[in-house]
Amino acid sequence: MRIVMTESDPSGGAVAGALLTLEGHDVAYCHPPGAEASAAPCGGMAPGGRCPLADGGADLLVDVRLAPGPFTLREAGVMCALRAQVPVLVAGPPPVGTGLDEVVAGCDPGELVEACAETVTPTGSAARRAVVDAVRPLLPGAGAYPQVELVEVNGTVHVYLSFPGEIGAVLADEVRRAAAHAHTRVTHGRFTTVAHVALPART
Repeated sequence: MRIVMTESDPSGGAVAGALLTLEGHDVAYCHPPGAEASAAPCGGMAPGGRCPLADGGADLLVDVRLAPGPFTLREAGVMCALRAQVPVLVAGPPPVGTGLDEVVAGCDPGELVEACAETVTPTGSAARRAVVDAVRPLLPGAGAYPQVELVEVNGTVHVYLSFPGEIGAVLADEVRRAAAHAHTRVTHGRFTTVAHVALPART
């Protein structure tokens, strides 16, 4: 999952970002670690910087708040995410006087990894991207990339990978296992996952 991190205090999201990276998530920061001394209010406004929400590929924004308090300028990424229709998860006490707790999800910082997994819909873009990213390194070339379809039936998610050409039984089995593992990991095992590889019929 592609996660953007922001924080109410300098370096407040460093530990959370490291934990999410270890879980296999692609983590970007509104305030890159080590850039606290910059006069810019966020990385996107720093010289040569770019907003991590600009490309439209973010699945979630996490706002880390280690202590109660008002909304801070460092958390402006929350507003950017809401405008971009990116889901927001507040890890810690919600900012007072904003009403954000009524429109965004929240969790205890110690439960952040599980809470992020729960925001992933089993057939949504983040789950699909995890599958594609997992199988791509196994494939010999761009022409062999499969079409990926995710279908949930009674709590079981079926991952269908359709190839335009023959890839061989051994590789097909590796792709099947990698796809199932990737989906299980990104959804934190909340669903039973079964992967299927479809190859063109031989004539």
